[in-house]
Amino acid sequence: MTDKKNAKDKIKLIVFAIILIALIILLGLWTRSIYENARLEEMRSALEAVIDQKGEEGLFQLAGIPTESMNYGDVDLYLNGRGAWTFQESELIDIASYERAKESTVQIISSANFSDESQASGIIISRDGYIVTNKHVLGDDEKIMVNFYDGLSMEAVLIGSDSLTDIAVIKTERDDLVPISFSEHEAVIGSRAIAIGHPYGYTWSMSAGVVSGLGRSVFTPDGMIIPNLIQTDNFINPGNSGGPLLDSRGNMIGLISSIYSTTGSAQGISFAIPAETVKRVSSQIIENGSIRRGVIDAVLMELNPQIVSYLNLPIHSGLMVSQVIAGGNAEKAGLKGGTEKALYGDSTVYLSGDVIVEINGKQINGYADYFLSLFGSESGETVEITVYRNGRYVVLDTVLVEQGDDTAGWIIR
Repeated sequence: MTDKKNAKDKIKLIVFAIILIALIILLGLWTRSIYENARLEEMRSALEAVIDQKGEEGLFQLAGIPTESMNYGDVDLYLNGRGAWTFQESELIDIASYERAKESTVQIISSANFSDESQASGIIISRDGYIVTNKHVLGDDEKIMVNFYDGLSMEAVLIGSDSLTDIAVIKTERDDLVPISFSEHEAVIGSRAIAIGHPYGYTWSMSAGVVSGLGRSVFTPDGMIIPNLIQTDNFINPGNSGGPLLDSRGNMIGLISSIYSTTGSAQGISFAIPAETVKRVSSQIIENGSIRRGVIDAVLMELNPQIVSYLNLPIHSGLMVSQVIAGGNAEKAGLKGGTEKALYGDSTVYLSGDVIVEINGKQINGYADYFLSLFGSESGETVEITVYRNGRYVVLDTVLVEQGDDTAGWIIR
């Protein structure tokens, strides 16, 4: 009986000891939890004080982590004191595009009066100082000043230009520049279009829109036609010409060339020369100093419904030859001009001439097709022309002459 009682007492003692140990452990854990919570609260308060005084970047600095080389997506971790994560994804895309191209964009001042009208944009295409811009922004000025994003200004010299594409190449004596990155893809309607330029002298401004059309043709003030342009809805103003049109990755898809406007300022339609054209033309200018593109030495006019109806033509598109240049290559090849004098807008034309419908097998519906068909040609090159003449088609071979400012009058608007 005594042994059983002693066994029960031992069991009670063991249970009591276990309970006591468990209580001690729980009390220790509870005490530690209170301590940890107090320590965490103290740390939280300290970190909040750091954030209030120095922002989130201060936390990285406190930990000894450099933030200069840290990125959030495609942009810096901190933008103007704000964490990149505070922006929406679409905003980050635009910011990254601008950041990638801003140092490759320059301001060009081509006149001594430094007015807004004399300011334009340009794009660095090589580390050693070659810059592409629009031909029309340079005018006839010999003095060209370039302002860089880093604040340095220096004079540039004209290397050469191309009237048809309105592209000019200038050069400065710098060898530490950041060239623009060209897109490897053609523009797509509906895709992002970001422009950087200096509208009305407000330097390195950005506007964002979309590609709204492709393959557009625009008449220049001197009567030339720039074919195959990209149309956008970006707000482009004087000072933007010659700047880059970028995709959402900051790659150049076009060279901003002109705006459509009835007031001289942006009205929602602007045009850019495709990047592939810019690369091809600028490389030829750098190599040769000019573009020796060929054209037919004849005065041409687009067919329209009125002319087709008046002459009772069985064809509805093409370029009618109004006149051939006396003694020129086209005349020697047998191309026939018109004989019936008529008024075409403000111009006097001659109807009933040959109608050019093909050049080297490519269909010619109008001016855009004409310039595109001769885009890669050179003066002195022979081309095969198919014309409609008095109810039949005639094939002629003619030698092209060099396109120049004086040939702009051969296109009747």
